[in-house]
Amino acid sequence: MRTPLWSRMILSALLVALAVPAAARPEEKETPKAKTQNRRQARGAAAPAQTQTAPAAGQEKAKAQTAPGKAGLHAIQGTVTGIFPERRAVLIRTISTEYQVFITPQTVLLRDGQPVDLNLIRSQDRVDSCHFNAKNVVQKMSVTSREKALTTPPSPPPEP
Repeated sequence: MRTPLWSRMILSALLVALAVPAAARPEEKETPKAKTQNRRQARGAAAPAQTQTAPAAGQEKAKAQTAPGKAGLHAIQGTVTGIFPERRAVLIRTISTEYQVFITPQTVLLRDGQPVDLNLIRSQDRVDSCHFNAKNVVQKMSVTSREKALTTPPSPPPEP
């Protein structure tokens, strides 16, 4: 039995109509940014230009560069509210925030001007300066004991 010519033509047209758009699509995945740009273009809005021009000779921007050793460092003052020797962590309360910082063997710990171990830091000691990095690992921490903190005024805020 032979199929009529008109049914073969309809099947061919459907096959072509479905196959051509699928073949025209790129194989790579679209990023969310590309999807947003496609939506803007579909709405008729112009996509933002993404061109970069090199600065003219002698007119380069002067950027304030921080020393690599100082990049990402934070400096705080406050009060010790908790010590966790098993995790080698100290909880410091500032005026606005509470920080959990971690002590490593390379950390310089000073209590009343004397080098000490984490076990000698006490709750309610005043933190005169605590310098730590983005991962909350302390590089240097200077504390004043609660007894001495009552008689000595706090030092000025540390330079970041």
